[in-house]
Amino acid sequence: MIGVPRIWPRTGALPLHRIAGGLAVVMIGALVAGQVGGRFLPGLGFLDWLAAAAAVMLALIRLPQVQRIARRFALGALVVAALVAILAPEALPAMHRALFQGTAFSAFLTTLGLIRAPVRASKVIGAAAARLFAYPARLRALAMTFGAQFLSVLFNIGTIGMMSDIAADHAARAKAEGKPGIDPAPVALAALRGTLMMTVWNPIGVGFAIVTSAIPGLDPVLFLALSFGAAMLVSAGGLLLDRGAGAPDPEREAVPGGDRALAAILAAVAGLIAVTLGLHRALDVSFLTAACLVLPLLAVLWPRLEPAARGAGGQRPLDALSEASATMANEATIFLAAAVIGAGVSVALNALGVGALIESGALPALAVILGCLVLIPLAGAAMIPHSIVMVLAAQLFGSGPVGAAHPLALALALCFAWALAISASPISAMSIITGRVLGLLPARVTFGVNRAFTLYGLAAAAALVCLTYFLE
Repeated sequence: MIGVPRIWPRTGALPLHRIAGGLAVVMIGALVAGQVGGRFLPGLGFLDWLAAAAAVMLALIRLPQVQRIARRFALGALVVAALVAILAPEALPAMHRALFQGTAFSAFLTTLGLIRAPVRASKVIGAAAARLFAYPARLRALAMTFGAQFLSVLFNIGTIGMMSDIAADHAARAKAEGKPGIDPAPVALAALRGTLMMTVWNPIGVGFAIVTSAIPGLDPVLFLALSFGAAMLVSAGGLLLDRGAGAPDPEREAVPGGDRALAAILAAVAGLIAVTLGLHRALDVSFLTAACLVLPLLAVLWPRLEPAARGAGGQRPLDALSEASATMANEATIFLAAAVIGAGVSVALNALGVGALIESGALPALAVILGCLVLIPLAGAAMIPHSIVMVLAAQLFGSGPVGAAHPLALALALCFAWALAISASPISAMSIITGRVLGLLPARVTFGVNRAFTLYGLAAAAALVCLTYFLE
């Protein structure tokens, strides 16, 4: 994800900053209060509208600073909403639900932005990553691939650069001592592939959030177990394509505090998932809402538990939320708009009889599911933002007959499609960062260096999706 710098005009900068932070508070607070309290007090439904209004106003405030594509999608959402209101007013309830879903995405992404500063300031994550290099050569590729998955739950795409920097440092010291060292290139690829597979199952990731919110019949807990197991299987098979990271390396001295750091990070990830699951079950709310409760808590607790991250947690809450909304402005605007556009496209396609075609069996559900698995990565390879296509597919099929009959298979296909689209896209942040590390153009990373892994992942995912389809 590419953040947006805070560019505040001198005149009125402080009020605008406070307004943005206040809108973020209203958006998140109203969303959580409405979702939690609405079970007991139906009259709290107005809070959903309050949260949506705050999300739209926050997007409008951030509009001058976001990328051009985000502005285009915001305009597209307004046009689609107007067309539906004029041509198909009976479909407005579906548009309202899409607006609420987009609001949940915006709130989730803003809270996700809260943990970026303490995580980036963390020394524990760096020590945990360095510990992976101390494994014996025959286990190093495995440790890096699977370790990157868990590290990137917290550090996201920063894992790729961090592990590559550690490898480069090892190589430089080994060269100075006249010894063979680790090649940073295979390490970068191992980190890339681990981070890609993390996006399949990460319960506080965007792909998982899109899928669980778009498929009403999906059990998120069961799907978390399924997607985690599937990602581990695909990662294990991918080790056959990734032998360079395990090349012999004489430098295997212990990393001070590395074992404790690695254990602490694994415990933090497990605890984060457990608390999110617990809130989801106890409060009967969506994963998005549960994450909106957990992530701010993590952002507050992390600097208090790790001294090195305390400087990152010194902001006032309103300033921190304003900063988080600025950092995630591109993504929040795109996903808010995409939810509305996706609902409009779904209304149009259903009016053309696509839903009836699927229900009649003329268009088999498995063909639709596998089509999503293939077409979303193809869109990424064609440099079409895959996040938009993902939201459109989830909106179109998630609440329809395909999602109702085969929620697990559709969800698994969409999550793998999300990961493989990132791998196949030369404009994805992961491809750009990996290309920078390797000294290659992102297109070379996508269509050359990582092509075999993408094709393997597509084939393996198709097999797992088919198996899930026939068993569920």
